[in-house]
Amino acid sequence: MNLAGLLDRSRTHTTARVTEIDITGKRRDLTHAELTELAHDRARQLTAAGVRPGHLIGIRASNGLDWLAWDLAALVTGARLKAFADTTEIPDPGDFIAEHRLALLIADVPPTAPAVVRPDGAPEPDVVPPTATVVETDDIHSLVYSSGTSGRLKGLEISGRGTEYVINRFVAAFGVTARDRHLIFLPLANYQQRLSVYLCLWLGADLVLAPYQRVFQAVRTERPTFLIGPPVFYDTALQLSTKGQGAGSLGDFLGGHIRFLITGMAPIRRDTLDAFWAQGVPLLEAYGLTETGMVAWNSPGEHRVGTVGRLIDPDAVTFLDDGELVINRPAPLGRGYFDTDGDPAAAEVFKADGTILTGDYGRLDEDGFLTLIGRKKDVIALGSGRKVHPAEIEAAFTGIEGVSEIVVVATPQSNRLGAIVTATDPADPLLHGRIEQRIEETNATLDAHERVMSLVFSATPLRSDPAFMTANMKLSRDRAAAHFAAAVKEESAADGAAAPADSGAGR
Repeated sequence: MNLAGLLDRSRTHTTARVTEIDITGKRRDLTHAELTELAHDRARQLTAAGVRPGHLIGIRASNGLDWLAWDLAALVTGARLKAFADTTEIPDPGDFIAEHRLALLIADVPPTAPAVVRPDGAPEPDVVPPTATVVETDDIHSLVYSSGTSGRLKGLEISGRGTEYVINRFVAAFGVTARDRHLIFLPLANYQQRLSVYLCLWLGADLVLAPYQRVFQAVRTERPTFLIGPPVFYDTALQLSTKGQGAGSLGDFLGGHIRFLITGMAPIRRDTLDAFWAQGVPLLEAYGLTETGMVAWNSPGEHRVGTVGRLIDPDAVTFLDDGELVINRPAPLGRGYFDTDGDPAAAEVFKADGTILTGDYGRLDEDGFLTLIGRKKDVIALGSGRKVHPAEIEAAFTGIEGVSEIVVVATPQSNRLGAIVTATDPADPLLHGRIEQRIEETNATLDAHERVMSLVFSATPLRSDPAFMTANMKLSRDRAAAHFAAAVKEESAADGAAAPADSGAGR
């Protein structure tokens, strides 16, 4: 696959389709050839508006055929798309255009500036403002915003060569062909989704865009052969399928045509993985970052449940003494940051020699499968000076009967570990007691600094609660720790006691 030849290839696909489903369920679809022609029409409009190679075109819009058409039109003209999340606030479009030095802004906002265009509209001639910047680096394909390896939102330059590299490796590993049908429900502003778009357009595979609010209706009616989603999607799919067991198997619930599913973005519960595999639905963990592209994946022909798979480029990956993964490959997906908002951690990610620090700790097993231990920013430093990886501690407790989820945090005094536990039956107080006993038993097998000494029970899993998730669908451990501290404080007040939070398991 190569971006320069993408539209020449997609215009030959006269039967493959791209379908858009909006929030109301209304459908609109085009063949690849029709979408390509629309993109060329938009490209001619961009040129007439004054857009030149290297100009930035901002887009803040919901997923749809128009989003794709503008993306492809930018590729035709040599402009760079700058993608903003659809939650980005634009109080004054003119100021926004000037601030980001855009040639045009594609967005559903009042057209208070000449360079503002609705997603289904067309720009007027010669409206590019004099403030528009030109990106002269040939290999920059797009600009996106990502939480990055340090967790703060920042801009990231996307490489064209890195894009082609990831897609070509994915096609080879997963055997995707024109017979496949792919469903996207995450925002196109998330660059991973655009990789999937280019993949389908190159191969002539069907593509469906559906909003997350309608994804479970869409997955049954559109019958995809593969999709990519965060752990919360698969947890929810399993729960809904279990509730409607009379309607068929998990595979039937997901449309009946699934060849494979991919999860990443955050750790997934082992129970969820096992449940999918037990019902004959391959759920494959993968690992990558927007900075680097994919690092490791399980594939249909080579997988090990509980790991994120084999390294894609073993020679490009090394480990620091503390276990952090370091990547140095010829074509990484990201070229560097912009708009870092003074984040000092951002300067430590991209090194001058091409090395990229991932901020993730991991280890390889004897067969070369990678297991992630945790995030560098999530390490808990205890008052004793010892450091622990919360994900590694959680793994020691996840096999306890009756535990649906466990999230390890520091206690408010930061000298011991606590945990937020969701039971499989939150309404059963006796189950809470049995869980406390099993946690005490497991504690006895751990070093003193690894023991969970205080518990808070939650009626719902935090990893399925939007209030505890980041914008890229990962658990916010800071919010979890704050919730734990508040719950302990409330319990202490209710008991009329001033006992410290880490006075013992069960508190």
